[in-house]
Amino acid sequence: MLNFPPICYVYCFAKSDEISAYERLKVSISSLPNHLLIYIITWHNNLENKLRADFPNRDIYVIKKEFMKFSKSYFINQIANYAFEKNYKYIYLSDIDLFFHPEYFFWLKFIMKKLDYKKSDLRIITNNFNIRARSKIKILPRKLYGKLSFYFPELFDWNIPKTIDEILLREFSRSDYAHGCGLIPINSLRKIGGYNSEIFGHGPEDDLFNQRIQFFSRLYYHKGNYRSSTFHLPHRALNQQNRIKNHKYWFDIVDEINYNGVYSEQIEKK
Repeated sequence: MLNFPPICYVYCFAKSDEISAYERLKVSISSLPNHLLIYIITWHNNLENKLRADFPNRDIYVIKKEFMKFSKSYFINQIANYAFEKNYKYIYLSDIDLFFHPEYFFWLKFIMKKLDYKKSDLRIITNNFNIRARSKIKILPRKLYGKLSFYFPELFDWNIPKTIDEILLREFSRSDYAHGCGLIPINSLRKIGGYNSEIFGHGPEDDLFNQRIQFFSRLYYHKGNYRSSTFHLPHRALNQQNRIKNHKYWFDIVDEINYNGVYSEQIEKK
């Protein structure tokens, strides 16, 4: 596994969210095998020093960018360009909120080889369990968790579990796929012009990207079990300011894909 693609994170937060975000990032990194290379793109000046203090023996490379209006898509494109310059054929994109089962990357490597990822481009998306924040009120209906945690976050305890044993004792939402994470082939990413970088704030850039990359890459969803799954750490809703606008944009682009067959932005937006 020494030649495994770098694990890539986008770490850009408002000052009010950065302390809790860093705690989740630390837990995510701690769940990675020690030999994996990590790339983190950020606009925070103090991140490199904090990581060096907390992970003195890890290969972590911080790519520094200036503060700007937040577009996760833009930063993903930038970190992919950096990996391309380092001659990587793939990256593994992770949220800072993902915890990896101790056997996850052994399973992922097995799947990559089984599907012959070196022969032609392969996009792998694996199963994900969303960990629920603990309710402070016992009578809150389970089925209302999504809306209540969004509109009334003060009703929940947002402390995060830090080990696989703690995680498996927690309550999960229904399992789904980590649509925005997983193995990404850089050549196919570049052929479609990268992620849609005009999406700012919360948006469906992950699903839109998967719709577009399937024209140039095999797209594989792996259900699996706990061992080949990720676990999403609980946190309050972030970057919701353009949610409705971004989803309308998503529907418009999907309609265009369905009408024209393939959609590609050959020039990356600045």
